[in-house]
Amino acid sequence: MTTAIATGRRAAVPARAVVVPLCVILAVVLAGLMIRATPAVTAGDIALIRAIEGARAPFLDAVALTDGVLFSPVAALTIVGAIGAGLWLRRGIGAAVSFAALALLPWLGSSVVKDIVRRPRPLPAELPHHVLTDTGYSFPSGHTSLAVALGLALLLTFGAGRLRTPLLVLAVAAPLVTAFSRVYLGVHHPTDVLASLVYATAAVLLVDALLRLVRNWWSARAVAVG
Repeated sequence: MTTAIATGRRAAVPARAVVVPLCVILAVVLAGLMIRATPAVTAGDIALIRAIEGARAPFLDAVALTDGVLFSPVAALTIVGAIGAGLWLRRGIGAAVSFAALALLPWLGSSVVKDIVRRPRPLPAELPHHVLTDTGYSFPSGHTSLAVALGLALLLTFGAGRLRTPLLVLAVAAPLVTAFSRVYLGVHHPTDVLASLVYATAAVLLVDALLRLVRNWWSARAVAVG
């Protein structure tokens, strides 16, 4: 009986843990639709990209291009797969699946948001000093969303001890560097990457809350069966 009560307490996940991030995600989608329909916002974005391009330097080129590779789909899947495999061996399949869900579901969700908003990317003709040309829709940035999700997934999974501070720094620095690099390379508008920071943070929190609900439901079921 005591075990069942304790499990019930652990199973309590506040409704706001799901509702708030879901509302934030919906707000980001609505903001994207409004931004796409407002040429003045895009004009301001282009002006800011041009100003950032004015700071071009070989070192910044290298950082931005390297960051683009690190948070590309292939590299991301490789990183998540390697960490997930290690977690599987050390903590079991549940920990591996949870980490992969935290890191990848928000990123996959950003593609859904892109298909809803359908905002065009900055045109190379508008950016005389652009570094890179990319395809697909622009809002939000998938690279930035992935950087946020991976950083927070690492923090939530491994950040309970001495690794907390360095992982917290990584979870903040990696998305900011990636957001800057995507604008610097001319493949995203500033509002795209800003939306990505908000969207992906909310998406990770939503996935984390849903995972806790599933884990606690499974624990309660196991206790009831036992």
